[in-house]
Amino acid sequence: MVFQLLFSNSCKIEVVCGEQVSGFSQGSINLVRQYAGSSIPFKKGISVGGGNGHKEINLIKQGIVDTFNLYELSKVRISAGKELAQKELIDDKIRFFYGDAFEIESQSEKYDFVHWNNSLHHMLDVEKAIEWSKNVLKTGGLFYMDDFVGASRFQWPDEQLEIATKVRRAFSHSRYLSHPKYRIFSLPAEVKRPNKKKLIKKDPSEAADSDRIINAVYKYFPNAEIKNTGGVIYHLALSDMIHNFDEENDKILLDLLMIIDELCSKSGQNHYGIALAFKEG
Repeated sequence: MVFQLLFSNSCKIEVVCGEQVSGFSQGSINLVRQYAGSSIPFKKGISVGGGNGHKEINLIKQGIVDTFNLYELSKVRISAGKELAQKELIDDKIRFFYGDAFEIESQSEKYDFVHWNNSLHHMLDVEKAIEWSKNVLKTGGLFYMDDFVGASRFQWPDEQLEIATKVRRAFSHSRYLSHPKYRIFSLPAEVKRPNKKKLIKKDPSEAADSDRIINAVYKYFPNAEIKNTGGVIYHLALSDMIHNFDEENDKILLDLLMIIDELCSKSGQNHYGIALAFKEG
């Protein structure tokens, strides 16, 4: 959620597509335009774990993909997605399926566009998911991923914990560390790893195999272009305190925090990444 919030305005600029943009996921969409060029629009796309399909609907409306088949394991989200597609007058361009895409979609070279957006990190075996992605893609089709690629089960490295904690301690005894519900209490200044067993019990799929995503992408798409998009600050340090910032009045402060995040990203500390790759013949 924090990732989406900060990337939907100008706080995080130029890292993704090289220019200031606004709009939901617009930076990554512009990157697709730059990368794919005349291959756009892609005729037929597939998306796994797309929820209500608002990201896929956006890609259709912006002319990136003509049609989508979307697989989801929540009937409630599928119902909401169908309503949204009707509202946007594109219900003839997006089809929702309840079930396991890996089992149902076994035909090779069927799609022109494979879409993963914050769902690949929920796959229990990311290498299998990416191998499947390559298999269902037609030669010349595009693999597109915008996802969490950080530590599996959120078992953050010591260096990231240290950086995030230092940032939070700078806000000690200020409104920025106020509890979002109970204002008289403060959020902890120290960032710790979550209990792995409790995390798995709560959600067995959460970041199950996420730290293998980048290597798996390169294994099956050696030509992939990877854009690291940070996250040590906006995801790890700020995730539970971002609502204490005012987008307008705190813009300078948010921009400075995003500069720190970008520096962390350039040093190899990343939670999120974008991958683009054509399937070669």
